[in-house]
Amino acid sequence: MSKISIEVNIPGNAKTYEFQVDDRMKIGIAKKQIMSAITESEGYDVFNGTKDIAVCSVELEGLIEDGESFHTAGIRNGSRLVIV
Repeated sequence: MSKISIEVNIPGNAKTYEFQVDDRMKIGIAKKQIMSAITESEGYDVFNGTKDIAVCSVELEGLIEDGESFHTAGIRNGSRLVIV
């Protein structure tokens, strides 16, 4: 188990956030935690209650499945993700 730093871009509010996550954590679990942290930080629901949110990797140039861990998906320290 190892912590990695990731950069998360949210096009909906044109902001970028930095998070530390466990590289064995499932993407879907991390996505919910990240969305909750951003909503709390901004003071409003940046995602407008949308349920169909996807995580994309800039380096891998594609979507990452919720059931994958950061490690198995190839997400490493310093990776950049986009949540849309």
